[in-house]
Amino acid sequence: MDSLDAQPPFRGLADRTPMVSICVPTYNGARFLSQCLDAALAQTWSDFELIIVDDRSTDRTLEIAAAYAARDSRIKLHQNDRNLGLAGNWNHCVHLSRGQWIKFLFQDDLLEPTCLSRMLAVRRPDVPLIVVRRALDMGPDTPEKLKLLYQWHATLMLRHLFPGVSFVNPGDFAARVVKQPTNNCIGEPTATLIHRSAFDRFGLFNPNFKVLTDWEFHARIAVHQGLCYVDDELATFRVHSKSTTQTELARSSFRTVELDALIMLHELAYSATFEPVREAARRRHALDLSFYLAREVRRTHRKAKRSAGTRGQPGSEALAELAALIRTYPRLAKTPRGYLRAIASEFLRHARWDLMRRTESLLSMFSRMIRAGRAGCL
Repeated sequence: MDSLDAQPPFRGLADRTPMVSICVPTYNGARFLSQCLDAALAQTWSDFELIIVDDRSTDRTLEIAAAYAARDSRIKLHQNDRNLGLAGNWNHCVHLSRGQWIKFLFQDDLLEPTCLSRMLAVRRPDVPLIVVRRALDMGPDTPEKLKLLYQWHATLMLRHLFPGVSFVNPGDFAARVVKQPTNNCIGEPTATLIHRSAFDRFGLFNPNFKVLTDWEFHARIAVHQGLCYVDDELATFRVHSKSTTQTELARSSFRTVELDALIMLHELAYSATFEPVREAARRRHALDLSFYLAREVRRTHRKAKRSAGTRGQPGSEALAELAALIRTYPRLAKTPRGYLRAIASEFLRHARWDLMRRTESLLSMFSRMIRAGRAGCL
């Protein structure tokens, strides 16, 4: 038996722990919810419960979910007493679920019928994260710029970074995080299957993120225990203008892009969970991630000041968002020991190189002038 799948004896069918909990966190998802639930119920792997957790939707989401729950006893429907937000609702899904494995399925997304069975077939002892390649469904309302962005990002996913590999070991994954700390090479939660033990060991989703929530959590797991990978499109992520990511970007691109990146770098530089990444940075790249973070904080602060007066993002708002983040993560405002010395050393090194290049250019010019003068004399 897979060590991750060991479970205590149960007294009867009602007490039995299902192998998988398919968790569908919802919020105003009526548009695509029926297709999503149909895909979940069509799985060839039948040992699952389906948990729908609604975050106080104001459209027909709850009505649609209730109709499905009335028809299938595997479906459990819960509505939160108050809006918990994205990460809060995901965490509540985990809390309410009973399965040994957690399969998130977003309200906009789809699964192939064999998704669960294919993912469970490749599980390994003590590897609590399984990932499949996801397809993209670009809605007709998707801006062309966004389509190009997702097409470019597809070249930075697992199948390209680790070609031909069905298991990515923790060391190689940690080294990849050092190179591209904010690149979600795994994909969205719909593309993952997570063993419950991962939440016990690594905690829950961090609610301070806007869009890198899943990436940071999946990275927490993979840098310690690696991941199993199925290089087939068994999940579909729907891209459209009303998605959570696009909504957050429209609300504040500075908060969503720039400050999410700072939180991720902060965790990599200081969180005990990400020590494997810091070790990979020191050993493979001679890089101190706290120095990298300090430099990015200063760059982000300059960008916030420059944004003053730009349409849709007043500088004062960006600066206020940065200040609020620093109150949550005070280390963002601190200068790491040795940072100023390292910056001065780097400045002098670049100045020396620049001086050498200029000197070489002048010597080369003088040499050409001398050769031209000699040729004129002849």
